[in-house]
Amino acid sequence: MATASADGYTLLVVSMGSHVAAPVLTPNVKYDPERDFEPIGLTAHALAVIVARKDFLAKDLREFMDYLKEHGDGVKQAHAGIGSASHMACLLFASAAKVRPSLVAYRGTGLALNDLIGGHVDFFCEQAVSVTPQIVTGTIKAYAVSTSERLAPLPNVPTAKEAGVNYQMSIWTGMFAPRGTPTDIIDKLAAALDQALDDPGIQTRLADLGGSPPTKDERTPASFDSFVKAEIARWSPILKAVNLDAK
Repeated sequence: MATASADGYTLLVVSMGSHVAAPVLTPNVKYDPERDFEPIGLTAHALAVIVARKDFLAKDLREFMDYLKEHGDGVKQAHAGIGSASHMACLLFASAAKVRPSLVAYRGTGLALNDLIGGHVDFFCEQAVSVTPQIVTGTIKAYAVSTSERLAPLPNVPTAKEAGVNYQMSIWTGMFAPRGTPTDIIDKLAAALDQALDDPGIQTRLADLGGSPPTKDERTPASFDSFVKAEIARWSPILKAVNLDAK
């Protein structure tokens, strides 16, 4: 994507993993998140959810953490790949809970989620929009959400704060174009994105999945650019301080 034609027809929608975590956690990454892309706008915010295989015995987050502390790397924690948003969510949870599970990397959320449902791994920290349907149907178990208030689509899932755990984060997604895409094209794409995010059907669908659209003042290319740079500055020292060789 970083070397694609800057014609406005090849676009990139990614989560925070590629632009915040990967440059810190992945050796010799081939792109610069601040230099090689033109920001268009935020597309959504989502909370992280700590989920486990449906037959995990711990009844709540505190009991779950006690189990992790006791069994250490005997517990398998999935994530969607080094530098992914779920990897960041996992690292932050492990740091907050002071646990060191065995990390199992996958090539994407779908594969990790499939193995969690199949009972091949024990737990996963992922954005709500990716796991809410499975939580609702009971194919996986949810222990906590990473916010100070419960999530409307998951009213029975407590917050980490309720268990006394300082685990708060929002996983964002956004749209980019290749570096050098003309400003008039960027502005046209940003206007189309803004219009789409105002659609009641899209807003309802995001809410049903546990996500939310960005506010109006977050949707401009300039505000998105400032937001991404602030996220890079915020997360870089956190990521450097944790287990950088986690796999």
